[in-house]
Amino acid sequence: MMDMDDASALAALKTTFVSDQGGRQMLSLADQMEQQAAQAAPGSTPLLTAQAQIASLESQAYLQRILAAELRQEAAKLAHDNAVRKRGAAAASKLRDQVHQVLSRP
Repeated sequence: MMDMDDASALAALKTTFVSDQGGRQMLSLADQMEQQAAQAAPGSTPLLTAQAQIASLESQAYLQRILAAELRQEAAKLAHDNAVRKRGAAAASKLRDQVHQVLSRP
């Protein structure tokens, strides 16, 4: 179980790193688009609008990837918790059987 906990923690750390990196990239892209808009020639509005829509879609796709990674991490945590719970239930069942055997001896 410790290996799974370590792997889950490492995955969370990687997700955080990727999230930070993606956030920086989106901010950089937003800055570039802002500079382009400030220097845009008349009539270039459709091009800038298309670039903004593409950036919006990329940002949404990025957020979906991060959400999927978080859901995978939560699923791994739930699976781990469930395994611990099953182990506890098996130990309790074994203990109950042993107590029953001791009490049923003549």
